[in-house]
Amino acid sequence: MSKRKSTKIPARPGPRTRVSPPPPAHRTTAHTPLPLGPAWIGILAAVIGFALYINTFGHIYCLDDYSAIKENWVTKGGLKNLGTIFSTEYRYGAWNSPGSLYRPMTLVMFALEWQLAPDNPFLGHFLNAVFYALSGWVLWITWRRILHAYPPILPALAVLFFMAHPVHTEVVANIKSRDEIMAMLLSTLALYGIWKYFERAKTGWLSFSVVIYGVALFFKESAITFLAIFPLTIWFFTDRPLAQNLRISALFLLPAVLFLAIRHQVLSAQPYQELYSTLDNFLIAAQDTSSRLASAFMMCGRYLQPLVVPHPLISDLGYPQMKPVTFADWRALLGFFLYGGMFFWALAKLPKKHFLAFAIFFYLVSFSLFSNVLLVIGTSYGERVLYTPSLGFALALAWLITALFNIRPQAEAPAAKQVANPGGKGALVWGVAGLILLAYSIKTVLRNHAWYDSFALYKADIRNSPNCAKLNYHIGIETTKQGMNEELGQVTDTAWVKKGIAAHTRAIELFPAYHDAYGSRGLAYFRLGDYDAAYRDYHTALKHRPNDDKVLSNLGFIYFLRKQLDSAETVYRKSVTINPRFIDARRNLGAVLAMKKQFPQAIEQWQAGLKYEPDNPTLLQYIGSAYRDMGRPEEAKPWLDRAAAAAAKPKPKK
Repeated sequence: MSKRKSTKIPARPGPRTRVSPPPPAHRTTAHTPLPLGPAWIGILAAVIGFALYINTFGHIYCLDDYSAIKENWVTKGGLKNLGTIFSTEYRYGAWNSPGSLYRPMTLVMFALEWQLAPDNPFLGHFLNAVFYALSGWVLWITWRRILHAYPPILPALAVLFFMAHPVHTEVVANIKSRDEIMAMLLSTLALYGIWKYFERAKTGWLSFSVVIYGVALFFKESAITFLAIFPLTIWFFTDRPLAQNLRISALFLLPAVLFLAIRHQVLSAQPYQELYSTLDNFLIAAQDTSSRLASAFMMCGRYLQPLVVPHPLISDLGYPQMKPVTFADWRALLGFFLYGGMFFWALAKLPKKHFLAFAIFFYLVSFSLFSNVLLVIGTSYGERVLYTPSLGFALALAWLITALFNIRPQAEAPAAKQVANPGGKGALVWGVAGLILLAYSIKTVLRNHAWYDSFALYKADIRNSPNCAKLNYHIGIETTKQGMNEELGQVTDTAWVKKGIAAHTRAIELFPAYHDAYGSRGLAYFRLGDYDAAYRDYHTALKHRPNDDKVLSNLGFIYFLRKQLDSAETVYRKSVTINPRFIDARRNLGAVLAMKKQFPQAIEQWQAGLKYEPDNPTLLQYIGSAYRDMGRPEEAKPWLDRAAAAAAKPKPKK
C-alpha cells in the first residue's frame, strides 16, 4: 500500500453523499500542533453529562450495587482490604461462589468511598456523574485531535450524541457500573496520549498512554478490545507507516499481558470455575453450536434497537422471555445479515479509509466480547455493555448528518465558526442535532427514575419483559420487602408479602428448577408464620441446589424453632462449611451450640464471624454472655463493653 502524504485518512468522498476531507494541510509529524476546536464543546459535553444525572443523586442502591458495595464485606472494610481486593475475584466479598470477573480498581474506589462515607450512596452517584462529565471533556479533546482533518462539527456532534444517549442510564445511574465509565475514560486518555506523542514526539506521552491503559484494564476487562482499536485508529487517521503503527500498538501488549497474567493467577486459585446459568444467559440452553450462534445473532440485532430507538429501555431480557432459536427464526437471520453486512461493507471500504467503516469497526470490535458469538459470557443482555460501543454509533450518526448537509472543512475559517455555523448551515444542522439531543435528554432524565432502587427498576421493567424469570424473582424479593421492617425482621403488611410470594410463584412457573425462587418464597412463607410451607420450599430449593448456604441456614432456623437442635446444627455446619464468611449462619450455629451448653465451640463460631464484621454488636454480645454463663464474668466484661460501644455507634446517614 502506498503511503499518503497528508494526515487525512478518509477516502475523498463524492460530493453528494459523503464528507470531503480537506486538502493536505496538516501532518501528524513531530512538533506539528493539530488544529483544535473550541473548548466550549468539551465544556458543554461535560455539563450535559453531569446535568442529565443530577436527578440520580438522591437514589439509593440498586441491582448490582448490593453485590459490589452494600453487601460486600471486602468493600465495606475500606482500604485495609486492599490485599484481598487485588487477590480475589470481583464478588468474593458478596458470595462464596466462584466468579470470572477481576476488577480490583473498581472495588478500590468503592472501598475508599465507603470508608469516607459509609453506606451513603449519594457519594457514589455523584462521582459517577462527575467521571461521566469528565469523559465528555476527554472525548472532545481526544477526538477533535484524531479527527482534525474533518469538519469540527463532526466530532462535536459525535461527543454530544454520546453524552446524551439514554442507553447510558444503566451505566451512570447504577453505581456499580463505574467500571464501564472508568475503563472507557482511561482508554480514551490513552488515545489522547498517542496523539500528543504524534504532536510532540516525546516518548513520555507514550509512557503515559501505556500506564493509563494498564489502569483501565484493572477497572474492567473489556478494555482489552482497545488493543485492536489503537492500531485501527492510528491507521485510519494518520499517515504513520504500518511498521511504526505496529510498534506503538505493541507497547500496549505489556500492560495487557501483565493484567491477564494476574487475572489468571487470581481466578485459577478458586476451587472451581464459574458455571453460567440459563437464567443469566439463555444461550446456555441452546442444543448445539448452530442454535447458540443463531441465538447470539438474534440478540446482536436486539442490541441495535436501543441505540437507534432507545425505547423501551430495560435491564433484563432473560429466559424464557428470550429463548434459544435456530437460523429458521427471522430474528436470527436479521441479526446475522445486519452484522455480516456491516462487517463486509466496512471491510470493502477499508482500503479507502471510509469514515463510516471506522465507526462500524469501532462498534464491532468494542462489542465483540459481549456478542456471545466469539465466546459465551455471563449475560445474554445488558444495556451497560453498549456503553463503549455506542461511541461508534455516535460517530456514525454525526457523520450521517454532516454528509446529509454536505458539510466540508473550511481551511480559512476558524474552528469555532465551523462548529457554530458549519458550511453556513448552522441553523439547519444544529436544529436537527438539537432535536436529537433534546429527545435523548428527556428520555435519559425520565429513565433515571427507574434506577432509584431495585423495586422501582423491576417494577418498571417487568412490563416490557413479563416472562423473564429473573425479573419476576427479583420483583418478588423487592415486593416482599415493601411489607417488611428489615431491621427488625417483622412483617408490617401481609398483603405486600403475599404479592411477593405470587411473583416468586410466577418465576417458578417460568423456570420450574429456579432454586433461588423456592428459597425466597420459603423465606416469605416463614415471615408469614407458615413454617410448613417454608420447610417444603427450602427442601425443594436444596433439591435443585444442595449447597445453597443461605437456604441451609434458613432451614436451620426452622429446626431451631422446632427444638430439633441436632438437625439445626447439621445444616448450620454445612452452611458455614460452604461459605465460611456467612456471619448469620455462624451466629445461629453458635446459638445452637450455646443451647447445648457447648460454650467454647459457640464462642469459636462467633469469633470466626468477627473476622468479617469486627464491630458486630450481636456477636460481641453473644460472646460476652457465653463467658458470663460459663461463670467467667471477668472475661465477659470486655466483650460486653465492646458490644455496648458498637451498638451505641451512630448509624451512617443515607
